[in-house]
Formats: sequence, structure tokens, C-alpha cells
Amino acid sequence: VGVTVHELYHSWYQNVLATNEALYAWMDEGFTSFASSETMHYLFESTGNPHTGSMRGYQRLVDSGKEEPMATHADHYHTNFAYGRAAYSKGAVYLNQIRYIIGEEAFRSGMLRYHDEWKLKHPTDLDFIRLMEKESGMILDWFHEYFVHTTKTIDYGIASVEASESLTGTTQIELERMGLMPMPLDIRIEYTDGSKEEFYIPMRIMRGEKPAEHDLKRTILEDWPWVEPSYSFTIPMPMENIRSISIDPTERLADVNTTNNVLMYTPEQ
Repeated sequence: VGVTVHELYHSWYQNVLATNEALYAWMDEGFTSFASSETMHYLFESTGNPHTGSMRGYQRLVDSGKEEPMATHADHYHTNFAYGRAAYSKGAVYLNQIRYIIGEEAFRSGMLRYHDEWKLKHPTDLDFIRLMEKESGMILDWFHEYFVHTTKTIDYGIASVEASESLTGTTQIELERMGLMPMPLDIRIEYTDGSKEEFYIPMRIMRGEKPAEHDLKRTILEDWPWVEPSYSFTIPMPMENIRSISIDPTERLADVNTTNNVLMYTPEQ
């Protein structure tokens, strides 16, 4: 079923949209892989992230040390492995990162607009990202440059959590960027009474913020300057009232090391 769905989606990517398969293999195979994963997820009423498989493929590419930029011509990759993972896996992850950055509503309307405005017109990667910028009202060329033209990776972690020395009854949280690619962050904190709260950290180079995606209370924090490796913020809650802190609770961020993304507290702590 999966292969059938995948090949059917090639009616759009590459046939109707007619992108150059040699120059933009990831816009052909990657977008097709993304759409087929969404469809399979719907058909089989699956739960969780439908793009976990694509992320695993991308992770294997990163771990292999053989990754080349997605902008590489399809005939010029050094290995077939690097081509396949870049075109199929990382190409699908690319779309999921766009969705993560701009939010579900802008992403869905942007994809529909892309299909409508660019059918039979041979769109390039820049045509696609400019359309998504218009649809979302955000600057996205920074993301496109990092993810398509480099092999820099995303890696964030929770560096420290401490009681604030200056404000009684508050907690200071420090985050760290270990990877060379910056991204906005969703942070979710669960408290000992069972309640949850979200904190959103945009980046200055985005020139915008995505809308809230959940019914949870949400606080938009100050922009994280993309050149800074660390970021701290304070919440009006004592440490003993915190049960857990999570970076990317929906698991959409293409973080190549998620072992430091969640901090759990036990009663003894």
C-alpha cells in the first residue's frame, strides 16, 4: 500500500508541478514521501508522528558522516546512500520543519497554494520558500539556506534549572544550542498539580511568531538571537512545583540528539 500511495503522489510531485528532478530531487522524492506518510497515517488511523521514519533515515545519514547538502545535483552525490537519504528522508523532514516553524494552518494553506499557483510551471526551491514566506508572514530564507545548502544540524538541550537568586519563588531555566543550525523552540513545563504550560521562543531572523497550536496557556518569550549558544528565562514558579521540562514536546523538531531534551523530577529531587 505504501509504495502505491507513494507512486500515486508522483502524479503531483514531480509530474503536475514539474520540478527539475536532477536539481531538486528532494522536492520530488521528499515531498512525495511526506505526502505519502501523511496519507498512510490517515488511512491506518495511526497515532504519533507520521514522519518518524523519515527522521530516522535522516538521523542515519547524519550519523554516517556521508551527508552532503541537499542542493547537490542528483548525479553528483558521492554515494547512492547520501543521495537516497537526502532526497527521500531529509526532503520529507524539510517540510515537517517548515510546518513546525510556521504552524499547521499556514503550512496547509501554503501547500494548497503551492499546488494551485505552480502547477505545470517548473517551480524551483526558491519559488517554494518565497510562497511559504508570503503565506506565513515570516522570513524563512535562513532556514532554507541552513537545511538545503549546508549539513549543519539541529541540537538543543536543557543546560540547567535553578532557583532564581534574585526573585523568590521563581525558577531560572537555561537552554543550550549545541548544533550549528538555529531554530525556534517550543517548551512545555508540567507542574506537580498536573497542569501544563507552554513557552515559545522565536528567533529574531524569523521576523514573526507562529500562532498557538494547543489550548494550553502559552507565553511568548523574547527572541533568541541566532548567534547566541545559550538562552535563559525565568518562570514564576518554584522549582519544587516542577515535574518535567520538555523541548519540542510534539517531537517534530529535527534534533539529532534528543537525550537532553527532557528533564524529569522525582519527589526526592
